[in-house]
Amino acid sequence: MFSALSMALTPILLLGALGIFLTRRTQYLDSPQLGSLVSNVGLPALLLSSVLKMDMDLGGMLSIVAATLLCLMAMLVVSLIFLKIMKLPSRYYLPPLVNPNTGNLGIPVAYALFGEEGLTVAVVVSSVVQVSHFTLGVGFMSGSYRPKELLKNGPVVALILGVLALLFDVSLPAPMLKTLEMLSAITLPIMLMLLGKSLANLSFKQSNTLYRSISFALFRPLVGAGIAAFIVPWFSFSEVEQAAIIALQGMSVAVISYMLATKFDGPKDEIALMILLSLPVSLAVAALVWWLKVAS
Repeated sequence: MFSALSMALTPILLLGALGIFLTRRTQYLDSPQLGSLVSNVGLPALLLSSVLKMDMDLGGMLSIVAATLLCLMAMLVVSLIFLKIMKLPSRYYLPPLVNPNTGNLGIPVAYALFGEEGLTVAVVVSSVVQVSHFTLGVGFMSGSYRPKELLKNGPVVALILGVLALLFDVSLPAPMLKTLEMLSAITLPIMLMLLGKSLANLSFKQSNTLYRSISFALFRPLVGAGIAAFIVPWFSFSEVEQAAIIALQGMSVAVISYMLATKFDGPKDEIALMILLSLPVSLAVAALVWWLKVAS
């Protein structure tokens, strides 16, 4: 188990550390266009490539989609209540609490702990969460949202194209798939280095900010996994599929939430700290789920 966790976590930590180093020693990450490159080119390529490579029937995929949507909706309600108790606005804080990091953290962790079956589940769950990022996340953090804008969003369009390709059994030529894979390869490293950049610039002078970040860092993985553990038994999933979904819903605050906060002038440094603090909690949750559901 520890070897699997180390295999999943080491690249994430190293790329984040590289982002911190480059920020302090160079100006390589200063261009604001890097975030746009990831959002408009890298993420759509990653989503489409992942969906096209899935080895799953449409019915099984839709069951995972339905379970993920229920988990996100339940998390939305609980998070709204939590923010109300904390007397905090939902605009910037709701999306990070609802949407887990099922992409650059969840996918490698699911593969490391649950194998190919876990990887397939992770791709589906991550795709649904991506849509949530660009609907719930954009809608709340921007302060306004028009549904038709969803069809202009690169990752959402890529997901729709991927589902249609599966539905009609359409296969892209090998050179096009290779091109998508190469474009996908730029996404996660840049996202993690940009996260490292934000962590390098962290500076908190008020202790209440730190306490709030700690509470959010605990809330996101623990409550997310708890809600999933209640919902997934309603479906006819295998033990591995159940474990993978619970572990994915227990992932940390997402890097995309940080990127959206940067774009819409939100508390990006605080969200970066939430990501950092929630990371070990989410890994502990994933390890516990693996032990309870699979290893035992």
